[in-house]
Amino acid sequence: MLSRPMPERLLAKTIAIPLLAIALLLASLGVARARLRDHRTTIVNAVAEARSSKHPTRTVDPLNTTALRRYIDSRSGDITAAVENLRTGRTYLWNPQERAETGSIIKADILETLLHQDMVSHTPLNEDTAEVVQGMIEESDNDDATQLWNQVGGASGISAYDKLVGMSQTDPNTDGYWGETTTSAADQIKLMRQLVDKHGLLDSASQRYQLGLMENVVSGQNWGVSGGIPAGVSIALKNGWLPLSSDTDWEINSTGRIKGDRRWYLIAVLTAHDPSEQYGIDTIGGISSLVWRALRPRLSR
Repeated sequence: MLSRPMPERLLAKTIAIPLLAIALLLASLGVARARLRDHRTTIVNAVAEARSSKHPTRTVDPLNTTALRRYIDSRSGDITAAVENLRTGRTYLWNPQERAETGSIIKADILETLLHQDMVSHTPLNEDTAEVVQGMIEESDNDDATQLWNQVGGASGISAYDKLVGMSQTDPNTDGYWGETTTSAADQIKLMRQLVDKHGLLDSASQRYQLGLMENVVSGQNWGVSGGIPAGVSIALKNGWLPLSSDTDWEINSTGRIKGDRRWYLIAVLTAHDPSEQYGIDTIGGISSLVWRALRPRLSR
């Protein structure tokens, strides 16, 4: 007997059922493979995290490296320095008992005092005062500094602000010679911290304003804690320089905030009894370069 050909609908169903089964099987295999990949990824990440916890970023004291100690030993004059690594919150000191006259780094203190007073009194800077401020910071104009020193209340106004900051080792000159204020490197770090601390004495607008001026000092004053810092890194600084007993006896200081290339720190280097102005500048530049190098992020082994 001849068999009848299978109807087309029945034939389609007969073929579709195994095809559907195959599709479902492939889909389930795909899900399984995806889950396996996710599982493997989870394991890899867990292993990496475990290794990272066993090998955290190594904390280095940038003021206690062999290279820096040797360098300071090779320089004449008195040197004191402080560094705060803002990524770790640790502060490091070199020769912390030393005190120095501020010279023009007091101008950063004058501006912070002014900005804080204006915040408290809800009085914004007017255009005339802003112009004087710019001259004091960017060009280190002494007449501008004297005007603002008097405006904030002189030594008593500066002392009141410094007390709020916690600067117990700074004595503003009571005779009006603001450059002869004495200070420590540690106190200068406390002062600079107010420019980056979210919960400090200055609001974010005041911080940005002062840092912006310190990032824009005239080219002839862009030395000191900028030494050895590559292009593209943000440098906000204020320098000070003055002869002490003679033209062969100088006080050279530099303070600032460095941010970029996986580093973020505050630094203050104060020197006294340098045989020349350039000698002191070179000393601070050399220290800055070694600090920058020492704070390069690295993993412990």
